[in-house]
Amino acid sequence: MTLLGHQVRLYSRWEREFEAITANGGIELSGDVEGRAAKPLLTTDLGTAVHGADTIIVAAPAFAHAYLSEQLAALLEPGQLVVFQPSVLGSSLELARHFAAVRRPACLIAETPTSLYTCRLRGPAQVYIGAIKQAVQLATIPHNACSQALARLRPYFGDRYVAGTDTLSVGLGNCNAIYHVPPAVLNIKTVEDSDKLPLHTLVTPRVAEVINALDEERLALAKALGVETHSFWQFLATAYGVTEGSHVERIVQGYGRQAFPEPDSLTHRYFTEDIPFGLVTWNSLANQIGLRLPLTEAFIRISGILCDADFEATGRTARVLGLEGGNAAGIKTAFLDGVSPSSPS
Repeated sequence: MTLLGHQVRLYSRWEREFEAITANGGIELSGDVEGRAAKPLLTTDLGTAVHGADTIIVAAPAFAHAYLSEQLAALLEPGQLVVFQPSVLGSSLELARHFAAVRRPACLIAETPTSLYTCRLRGPAQVYIGAIKQAVQLATIPHNACSQALARLRPYFGDRYVAGTDTLSVGLGNCNAIYHVPPAVLNIKTVEDSDKLPLHTLVTPRVAEVINALDEERLALAKALGVETHSFWQFLATAYGVTEGSHVERIVQGYGRQAFPEPDSLTHRYFTEDIPFGLVTWNSLANQIGLRLPLTEAFIRISGILCDADFEATGRTARVLGLEGGNAAGIKTAFLDGVSPSSPS
């Protein structure tokens, strides 16, 4: 955004995260974006970061969304736009519930199922952008404000964001857990040995079938909740233009150029984010409506043992989202307008 001439503020709770940017005088970009962005305003005060800002981008791990939503609900004004980029299922709903809890009018809330940028930190204040996705869906709360959000974001991101139906279908469209979890769990020795092999090289034809079967359970959940979302293979087509070949060949075409490594520890975000804020959330909503997701549940159980963690206790569940006791229609309605069955009246 700085390279495009926009004024940017960068927030973190921890001053230490700014040290490299300050020492470097900015952030160096390589890959699909080349340049050196001068140091923006850096602050550990969230109010300073968001006051008067046109758009607030939440580009944080899923486990930070609850804290940020609670803080933002006390600070943002109705004329502002906040975008979870990317979101995980329920992030927009969670923020809407926080606004309701403090009895403040909500701002416009938007979310995407994946980041527009496929990128990694390559060194202190050095970011490699492996790809800018061709198109990424976006949905809003309220659901009928999507065109307004797209118009607000166009000066910053061009036309790469496209209209999604609602935050339920878009949230279910986050495929990270589909691609990240099976190769990591099924190749756990290389994870424990910190071999850092490119993740796509761990996807054999049989692992690809596990990925596809896990994806089919996600699609079954979407159907049971009355919405449509894209398959993982459709995501590869939309995001990277990959349309032909076997499952393994499509994964290599989509991710081979970036060659991002597998997890190098059991505390990697492919476990600590994709399971409690991906698989656990899907399974919890499925349980609410009487739908079994046996493979999803199996990965949750196995991963919990491998990581010595209770992901269901720490993850985003129907209870956390105020959706306990809700049926499929009630859950869908909550994601449309931000009001869940147990929201404050």
